[in-house]
Parts: sequence; C-alpha cells; structure tokens
Amino acid sequence: MSFGVISDTHYHAFSAFAHQEGHINSRLQILIDATRQAAKSMKASGCTAMFHCGDIFHVRGRVTPSVLNPVTELYREIIEDIGLEVYLLAGNHDLEFEDSNKIGNSGEALSSTGVHVVSEGSYYNEEHGVLMVPWHAKQKELIATITELLTHMPADKIAKTTLMIHAPVNEIIPGLPDHGIDPDVLQGFGFRFVFIGHYHNHKQVRPNVYSVGALTHQTWGDVNSVAGFVTVTDDDRVGQCPTDAPLFLDLEEIEEEDIDRISGNYVRIRIEIEEEREVTEFRDMLVNEMCAAAALVLPVRKDKTVTRATASKTSLDRLEDSITHFIKGSATIDTAMKDEVNNEVLKTLAEIDHAI
Repeated sequence: MSFGVISDTHYHAFSAFAHQEGHINSRLQILIDATRQAAKSMKASGCTAMFHCGDIFHVRGRVTPSVLNPVTELYREIIEDIGLEVYLLAGNHDLEFEDSNKIGNSGEALSSTGVHVVSEGSYYNEEHGVLMVPWHAKQKELIATITELLTHMPADKIAKTTLMIHAPVNEIIPGLPDHGIDPDVLQGFGFRFVFIGHYHNHKQVRPNVYSVGALTHQTWGDVNSVAGFVTVTDDDRVGQCPTDAPLFLDLEEIEEEDIDRISGNYVRIRIEIEEEREVTEFRDMLVNEMCAAAALVLPVRKDKTVTRATASKTSLDRLEDSITHFIKGSATIDTAMKDEVNNEVLKTLAEIDHAI
C-alpha cells in the first residue's frame, strides 16, 4: 500500500523571527501547518499511513506544554480527521538518554493520540512492509541490530521490506567529512527501500537509499538543503514534495533571479554600509517591498583611510581577532576545516551583534 514519510520535524518554539499567535509560537505553528499539509497531500495521493523517521521534537530531553499540547492535537487530527495511520520513530533529539528506550523518549507522549511510537528494539508493519529501527548512539550497534533482524527474514521478504532508521549516513550533506554509515552498506542489505532521518537534506544516495530530509527549514544551517516530505507508491515510485513553510536563504547580493525567491522566505544578506540607518532601510526594503518573511542584514563597513582617531579597534574587532587566533592555533580542529569553522563562527558573532 502507498505511504508517506516525514522526518526531523523538530517541533519547538523557535525564537528567531517568531511572535506569539495567541498562546502558540508562530514558528511552531509553521511546523504544525507543514505537517498538516503533508498529511493531507499524502491522503489525497492514496497513502494510508504516515511514517516519521525521527527527531519529532527539538529540545533533547525536554518538551514544554506549549509545544507538546498543540502537537498532540495535530496528531490526533491526522489520525481521526485526515484518516492516516501514524508511526513515529525515535531520533536522537527525542531522547533523554544516549540510546533509545520507552521511558526516555519524548515521542511516547503522543501515544495517547493513537500513533504507534517505536522506542525500543524494532517494529515491523506488515500492512506496508516497513521495518523501523530507532536511534542507536553507536553506528556499529545499529548495523549489528539490522543484521540480526535479517537473519530471521527470508530473502524474498527483505526485498519487499522498507527499512526506516535515524542515523548519520555519508554523502548526504555536501562537504561534510565521512564519519557516518556508508550508504553501500545500507544498499547491500537488499531492502526494497531505505529511508533515513537525521540529516536535514533530501537526497537519493544510492538507487534504493534515501535521506528523507527535514520537513522544513529550521535554522541557517538548513540553507540550500532540500526540505519536504516523501511519498512511496505501490509500484515503487518515490516522490519528494516541498511544503509551504519559509526557506532560509543566504545571499551575498540580490540578483534578478533572487527576487522571486525572496518572497515568503527568511533572508540573510551582507551589505556594505557607511551609516547604521542603511541596515534598517535595506531590511525594510526586503520585508516591505520584496515580501521576505523576515530579514537579517549583516553590515560590512566600507573601507576607510586609517587615521589616529580610527586606528584603535572596537571590542568586536578584538574579539574577532581572538577567535581567529584561537581557531588557527587549535590542535583539535582539522587543518583543512579551520577556515570554514572560523568563517561560520564569525558569521554567527556578526548575527548576534547586529540582529534586531
């Protein structure tokens, strides 16, 4: 039977670009709306179930009532009103402890709605031919668990089974050094499909192995990632669909082709300025004229001739120098990655200093 897959919803009252809509955080409402949109689309396309590949909630080991209660009502709606079966897999963000167990999985709080929560061991759904294995902190233990499960399954059943896991897998995030599971290992198990949660980028890494990707963009770390949900049909067609949730866009300058992309999305851009008022003016243009959902403008001061009066560095300048000196001299950061790490840290520092 056809089914849908989501992952890494990270339900949370995010503070960036957020406001309160009644008692609900607006960023949480976006996540709820995106999940509802995915469920309705799955149902309309003939799916009978929605599977979640982990990281249901965002804050590890703690979920506030103002997050839990709306999410609980959401999943009750998906089951009772939209009419989908729902199966939730434990991801690392859902857990209080290192490995998954029932008592330490925040996702278990949703079981009262009728969803099936997979916290321990494994779960096989006969109707859809789906095998779900929750988070293992050690990759070797996860592979050993899957290998053991396969010893009890005939080859023809394996070929009809879809595996769902939450784990780091190589080749999903561009530029990320390999430290996860080799996708060849997952392909070699012989499953019909493998769907993976954890990394926030949808990607087909082998003919039958897919990273689901996060349902939505959630932070600046999701820039350029492919977000949305997946549908799987009886005849083995896999489709990926975006939601209407805002994307996070990182721009160096605004090109003509960027104008349509800006509308409805979160935009971060660096601009050269001479006066601080230019930051406000540029942000207002992005939001009021180009319809960005929100904008973060990072100012870069135009070069000036150094005089006695301007020679002394600001405290921010000195802090940037200290950070760069520390990173360049660090023995624990890979040499090939030092420039990238330094740039990301300084970019974050600039956001903290200039965000309004």
